[in-house]
Amino acid sequence: PRAISSSSAQDTAPWPGQTASERVGAPGLEALRTKFRFYAQDPCWSSDPATVFPRCGRFTTEIRNALPQVRQDAPAAAAQADLVGKALDDFAAKGCQADPGTLAEGDAAVCGPAFRAVQETAQGMATAAGAGT
Repeated sequence: PRAISSSSAQDTAPWPGQTASERVGAPGLEALRTKFRFYAQDPCWSSDPATVFPRCGRFTTEIRNALPQVRQDAPAAAAQADLVGKALDDFAAKGCQADPGTLAEGDAAVCGPAFRAVQETAQGMATAAGAGT
């Protein structure tokens, strides 16, 4: 039997979609920008915070879940992602966060300004990632 030779670069190069920075269909950063454009269509993105916050449980969950991807694929937006995380933590600490599909019961006078901070920091994160929302 013949000895197995070491693999060539052709054999070991990742296929498209195998690495975090080269996802199937779109590179990671472009996929992230697409996600932000999708979020920008949600009323929770920019509507009156005191009015919409009770119905934004899914939105805040999705934004929080996007933070690791922002840090990985848009390093220039990592500091802004940290601000979003702090705004989300503050929003939750004030009793304003609802689970997806439920209504939050927090006081609009407290939760409105806290949610506005979430909106502003998320919008800043999208801009820092180059999403152009």
